[in-house]
Amino acid sequence: MDSPHSSPPSRQGSPLKSKLARLRGSSRRRAVIVFGSLTALLALFGWYVQPAQAGSTTLVISEFRTRGPNGAADEFIELFNLSSESVNIGGWRISGSSNSGTIAVRVTIATNTVLNTGCRYLLINSSSSGYSGAVPGNTTYTTGVADDGGIALINASNIIIDQVGMGSGSAFKEGSTLAPQTTNVNQSYERKPLGSNTQDTDNNAADFQLNASSSNPQNTNASCSVIPTSTPTNTPTNTPTNTPTNTPTNTPTNTPTNTPTNTPTNTPTNTPTNTPTNTPTNTPTNTPTNTPTN
Repeated sequence: MDSPHSSPPSRQGSPLKSKLARLRGSSRRRAVIVFGSLTALLALFGWYVQPAQAGSTTLVISEFRTRGPNGAADEFIELFNLSSESVNIGGWRISGSSNSGTIAVRVTIATNTVLNTGCRYLLINSSSSGYSGAVPGNTTYTTGVADDGGIALINASNIIIDQVGMGSGSAFKEGSTLAPQTTNVNQSYERKPLGSNTQDTDNNAADFQLNASSSNPQNTNASCSVIPTSTPTNTPTNTPTNTPTNTPTNTPTNTPTNTPTNTPTNTPTNTPTNTPTNTPTNTPTNTPTNTPTN
């Protein structure tokens, strides 16, 4: 018979609670899978991109226009490699945005396309009444960019490398936006400084200048700019160095000790010397004598 004071049996987990826990875990896993699949699908169609990097160190949008002499489709987009190394831009793409934030891919650059340092790459709108420039494009697209929209350069890892906007509602822009182009003339927006196109402060209004009656699209056949290589400078850094410190160590030192040595000394000795002395001698003297006389 059990003692009336015996401990109660241990309680097992409720079957209902265990089932609910399993359902919650399963729901979380399904949510992660669905979210990942949705993100991949959005990226595929250009509807999702990761945030832009601050101040591009590789490629920038160097010049573009959203309309020209032929009208709204007379467009081009020029890219510039401002880095000191060649860049594989295969799989990179140009996406456009409307002023309401709707985005879509305009063109994806062919695999293994390499843009050398200081060189340019030209994308043109090849649709009817499209690009009217004399310089041929390196690649083409057929869906234009809205005058009050935006343009983004996105790499193969789905990261925005550079972007420019002409409307506050554009999904692609940096800082203050540019004024939309509205006239059918030979004009373009070009990155400052004109010709070298290296300024990138992440502010479109500060970085671009309107070429009101001209444009200068360039492709990979144009002369490449000389980009200085990154040369290390002698700038002090807070890097620990092997500098001796005043830390006492058990190092023997050459300390003189009072150790007796067998050093000969000039001790005077009693050495006899031949010193002449005044010795009296028996010298005969002429002593007068008293001789009697007659």
